[in-house]
Amino acid sequence: MINEELLQRAETGDLEALAELDGQGLLIGADESLDDYAKRLRCLQANVAKMDAELDRVGTYEVEDIAVELSQRIPPEIFAEPRQLTQQLFGFQIDWVPGFFINPRGAILFGGCAYFFYPDFFALFIIRRAFATAERWLIYRRSELLAHELCHIARLGLDSVEHEETFAYRTSTSSFRRLLGGIFRSQWDSYSFLGSAFAILAGRLLQILRFPDLIQWPFWVPFIVCLLFQGSRHTLSMRRLARASQALLPTFADQTNAALFRSTDTEIAQLADHASPAQTQAWLEERREASWRWRVSCHRFTSPPPDEDHVEA
Repeated sequence: MINEELLQRAETGDLEALAELDGQGLLIGADESLDDYAKRLRCLQANVAKMDAELDRVGTYEVEDIAVELSQRIPPEIFAEPRQLTQQLFGFQIDWVPGFFINPRGAILFGGCAYFFYPDFFALFIIRRAFATAERWLIYRRSELLAHELCHIARLGLDSVEHEETFAYRTSTSSFRRLLGGIFRSQWDSYSFLGSAFAILAGRLLQILRFPDLIQWPFWVPFIVCLLFQGSRHTLSMRRLARASQALLPTFADQTNAALFRSTDTEIAQLADHASPAQTQAWLEERREASWRWRVSCHRFTSPPPDEDHVEA
């Protein structure tokens, strides 16, 4: 999966090797040293090899609450379009993460999701079985869904919450999903929205079936509060991301999205607060000195690359 010679070069600070691994979607984590990065990738490789060996031996493999079968594995050719999309948008192509066609129990509207396992550093993702033979199911498109999950896999070391879904939804062909897809940041966000919507339905049913004089407006209060909170939070996040993009634009030009994709929530917030290009340049120089991740981003996505003196790990 990962070339050991390439990994050894990256471990010593070889910028070309680090850039090659970055292009494979193996991004350096937030404040991760090269030693920790190499350990994580070796652990990941060992876990994937263990799964492959078990699948070849008995045809099934279990990890926590997920059981996968060799026959359910997504064929490599199905990844061609999603890989092209992630390369075009964010400058990476993943061919190492295992994916399977599975319908989780009770997930009626399930399309797909990525799983990350800590501290074992193992990742896989699953998508609905219908996609084994069809490109589209309900509102989901297979290549879009795969690209979405590959974005989550690539950013797993960044510990992102605020902008995670926003980046992943940029792979969508729908302008509506690109704009609003990041409004739900967690399962709790989805459940609270759906629960408050069902409360309205429950109130209406009670009025029709049992209590004709039942006042309806209290049933709308949770929904309105949820909508206002999530909507305003998402609007502020999108504005913050747009300001950060403007701050990086003079340096990264048409590769600004790729650089932002490799940024943590904290870094995006800091960039959004910059009032001038000079402030952004000073911040970038500081990050290049402190972070191998930013040194790789500047090396890959600026032309010509900035002066690349040695940086301590």
